[in-house]
Amino acid sequence: MTTLPLLSAHVLLPLYALTLLAAVLVLTAVRRSWRWAALAIAAGALVGAFLSWYLGDVLDVLGVPPTWVDRVWTGVVCALLGVAVVGLVRGGRGRRGRRLTRVVAALLVPLALVSGGLAVNRDAGLFPTIADALGQSHVPPLRLPDDPDAGSGPIDAADWRPPHDMPSHGRYGSVRIPGDVSHFHARPAIVWLPPAALVEHAPALPVVVMLSGQGPGAAPANIIEAGRMAARLDAIARRDHGLAPIVVMPDQLARASNNPMCVDGPLGNSATYLTSDVPTWVRTHLHAATRAEDWAIAGFSQGGTCALQLGAGRPDRFGSWIDVSGQIGPILQDRDDTISRGFNGDRAAYEAAQPLRVLAEGAPYRDSTAFVAAGADDSRYGPVVPVVVAAARAAGVRVTERIVEDGGHDWHTAGVALAEGVEWFMQRTHLTR
Repeated sequence: MTTLPLLSAHVLLPLYALTLLAAVLVLTAVRRSWRWAALAIAAGALVGAFLSWYLGDVLDVLGVPPTWVDRVWTGVVCALLGVAVVGLVRGGRGRRGRRLTRVVAALLVPLALVSGGLAVNRDAGLFPTIADALGQSHVPPLRLPDDPDAGSGPIDAADWRPPHDMPSHGRYGSVRIPGDVSHFHARPAIVWLPPAALVEHAPALPVVVMLSGQGPGAAPANIIEAGRMAARLDAIARRDHGLAPIVVMPDQLARASNNPMCVDGPLGNSATYLTSDVPTWVRTHLHAATRAEDWAIAGFSQGGTCALQLGAGRPDRFGSWIDVSGQIGPILQDRDDTISRGFNGDRAAYEAAQPLRVLAEGAPYRDSTAFVAAGADDSRYGPVVPVVVAAARAAGVRVTERIVEDGGHDWHTAGVALAEGVEWFMQRTHLTR
């Protein structure tokens, strides 16, 4: 049951049809009270428009503005709830009719709420299954290669030939990366190994450290499940005869509701975890390249902000960064809240952590590259792209800019742009033939 696909039309369409049928039955039963029904529908739609505006635009409860799908479905749900209220109050004709109408109207309430919630979820692509919505990952433990030190050195794609027994697909699974240096209490990470990493005498492959966003249900598994990254990476590797970077998806949050902002502070030493503990684990357990130019930091939303921060601040660790729909810098509720909770009230530390300042002070960057992307319909984080691109180029970073057509601040944009970022990084590391 927990693997029920919540984004599938085969699941959603019958639910929508059942909800519509319940609404029609209620409206038919109260047709003599059509004025009340019309008033309830109109009032519900207006309440929905107000809630969408107030919660989404004024209070910014989700951190991103509502899409037109969010706004329409909020109005539809509130209109359906208006129909349910009329059915509960007015009922049908006769005692039996009133009882039946009220039962259907009562059922309409959860049907409307669930239909609307799943429609919004499908638009964002956040929870592919019930397990994802409950915060349960069904990513199995990763079976690591037997001897990560038994491979060859970094290779040129033109010189490498895949063995006849190389798997046709990569392998992914969960691993626990301890915070030995940072003491950061991270949840399990996910690692994807390309086919070239699964053979004897595997080459030392480049590494992409890829981060999810932050918010309800945020976890490394979002990248695999909502971003469909394993399938995208398999397609990339297939085009290059099994070659692709190792992709490590660590937890930079500790829990979905937490935002350490990829700095070291009272909310957790996330920066040290990502720049020390994670690379140490990768070098110890996987046959990975070690040069900074062979490592990239990537992420979506809050993870994209982290990629910008660490790409700008640690070019000795990450020679490239992939920033998809990130913010212009680390932020919590607002500037004062960020300084208070994230930096122990130290305004100077907050200012020093701003990536545009870091870029300016670290210029010139002689061997750093960046891939900066956002959705064309992302009205909040899309405008950040040209600002970041201009600052990075002014600091000497070689930048590729990408705007995803028909993309908002969602996992469609994230999946497309992160996969394209990996392909872009393969050009940098000479993995593409």
